[in-house]
Amino acid sequence: MTREEFIKKKIKEKGMTLKDYARMIHMPYSTLLSMLAGNLGGASLDNVSRICNGLDTSIGLMQSSLVDQGAQDGLSDLSDREKKLVLHYRSAGALQEAVDKLLDI
Repeated sequence: MTREEFIKKKIKEKGMTLKDYARMIHMPYSTLLSMLAGNLGGASLDNVSRICNGLDTSIGLMQSSLVDQGAQDGLSDLSDREKKLVLHYRSAGALQEAVDKLLDI
């Protein structure tokens, strides 16, 4: 799943149209459409952050291989919460050892 598809899916899960979502996050509808048409990589950090905040997700989640290759890494059957936990664990770096100890793994 591409980042753009991920965003569209999350907006749909909120029960909103793209136009309603753009209004909710105070972004011009044309800007949102442009970003979702494949220009997300060139978008400003402020705009990407605005989109993520409105979806209660992180930029890291969108950037992760989980979004781009979820079906390939064996995590596609996880819930959104489980996926988020895996992504945070992956980005935890040195804290992974502490989490492993806590979970006794």
